[in-house]
Amino acid sequence: MKFHDRESEMASLEKALEASRSRLVVVVITGRRRVGKTRLVREFFKRNGVNFLDFFVGVKSERLLMEDFSDEIREKLGYSPEFSTFRDLLQYLERISPEAVFFDEFQNVLRVNPPMAFELQKFIDRNAEKPLLMVLSGSYLGMMKKLFASRKAPLYGRSSIFMELRPLKPSHVFSMLGDMGVEDAERKVAFYSLFGGVPKYYELLELLGEDEPLELLTRAVEYSTFIVSEGEGLLMDEFGKGYRTYFSILQAIAGGKNRLVEIANALGMKPGSVSKYLEALQDYYGLIERERPILGGRRSRYVIRDPFMNAWFSLIEPQRKNIEAGDVKAFRRFLEGRLESFLGRAFERTLRDILHELNGKLLTFDELGPQWGRNYEIDLVAINREKKEATFIEAKWGRDVDGPREIGKLVAKSQLVPWKGERRYLLVARDFRRKCDDCMTVEELLLHLKP
Repeated sequence: MKFHDRESEMASLEKALEASRSRLVVVVITGRRRVGKTRLVREFFKRNGVNFLDFFVGVKSERLLMEDFSDEIREKLGYSPEFSTFRDLLQYLERISPEAVFFDEFQNVLRVNPPMAFELQKFIDRNAEKPLLMVLSGSYLGMMKKLFASRKAPLYGRSSIFMELRPLKPSHVFSMLGDMGVEDAERKVAFYSLFGGVPKYYELLELLGEDEPLELLTRAVEYSTFIVSEGEGLLMDEFGKGYRTYFSILQAIAGGKNRLVEIANALGMKPGSVSKYLEALQDYYGLIERERPILGGRRSRYVIRDPFMNAWFSLIEPQRKNIEAGDVKAFRRFLEGRLESFLGRAFERTLRDILHELNGKLLTFDELGPQWGRNYEIDLVAINREKKEATFIEAKWGRDVDGPREIGKLVAKSQLVPWKGERRYLLVARDFRRKCDDCMTVEELLLHLKP
């Protein structure tokens, strides 16, 4: 699959490479699983003609891991001694002075042998003035923060660049889908609503030869691809044995339990006991978000922030028994009844991501978010504080939408909102029975979006 975007990350790596000509530069790259960290590093080294040692830190004994590292050195350099410990490897690297070294999934040293992190600390301190580019990547945010972020962390302060690789923006995902032959704007939006900006998931389109969401998900389950266990696997890797509580929270949120009391009741726990888990999921791992009405309101709600995890808990997890039993027909019937309604709910989040990328073009705003009250709910409000202007926005995934009628409803709801400035309106839908000046189709929206 063609490599897309990452220009700013490439530029940062180029600066690091230049600086490493005269001293040791340590680059740490973190981000959710499948977001493209390994591909980014290898693509960068390939483009710049850098000879590098590529070490994957698997979860195995230290001795077996050193055998893997020795094999990599032998393949690249033609010869390698045998290493018993990570310290032996680092001492060898000091002697041969490679141009660059890449430790992939470095957080796994905490599972292999935690003192390995302290050995690397000593190596960095000893060789600070030697020319070397060292890149350390890691998927599990909690473990990477334990290694680098806190003051007591063994590698605290040792990184020259700490880069959190985020999912691709919608424009780059849509460009990638175009390269795969998906030209229809609605399908592009549907796939983004399912997979977000995580490149790995889009490889399924090439692997399975499907470019329609219902067919792709059905085939993905039929052939037992990695997405069947992906949601649970991601949580197990992040949280270990304690993942079940986090799993249950995400399950409850996906099932419509969005408020603290509702989530606590679903888990059979007290709200105070659930709060710490919600805070971890939001602040430490970025998997959920606590939404508040953007123009004021007391009640908050929790939503799953990650598009794929939202889709997995809504569409895959409820059908695990049928999937494990091999009943693909039952799973397909479930999708036929649920997929469109799921995409309708997810479209609001997708539209929010698109509008953020179009900020300053289609709309100009300082804040963007939902607004709700006792008797109304508005999908999004874009606020421009300088102009004292608010644009009230509705996202409709349905077809044959009566634009003037829906705009009238939106105007009526907006009158319940405490806003004293100018009011504008925008309705985005797949297509319209009747259209108006404030109406825009999904296809028209995407015409504004360029990578």
